[in-house]
Amino acid sequence: MGSTSDDDTLRADLLRLELALAERRGADLPGGYPGVLHDAFRETGASGRGWTRDEMLVALAAAQLSEVAIRGFEVQVLADGVVLATYETLGVRPARRASIWVLDGSRWRIRYHQGTLL
Repeated sequence: MGSTSDDDTLRADLLRLELALAERRGADLPGGYPGVLHDAFRETGASGRGWTRDEMLVALAAAQLSEVAIRGFEVQVLADGVVLATYETLGVRPARRASIWVLDGSRWRIRYHQGTLL
């Protein structure tokens, strides 16, 4: 990554987006869920089920707000404008999670997400 300040800003920005997604706070996301989920978004859920963008948008629209604790949030730049975020969520169904974020113009959009139950 770049300078420590840039690294901290990137980490904070992606942590904010991940937390809003995890807590089902679509109104806190730029453009709501459609604005943050990349057009080619895919997810492999903790159960192993695959989700398309359209399926996930339906599920997110029906989801209840929830509190989520995130631990060990780290980001790694994979290429210019492509970042891997890894972390664990705590609670009733603790999981290890990984997301790939891509910079689309001036905003970050999630391209892929996977959760694995602990």
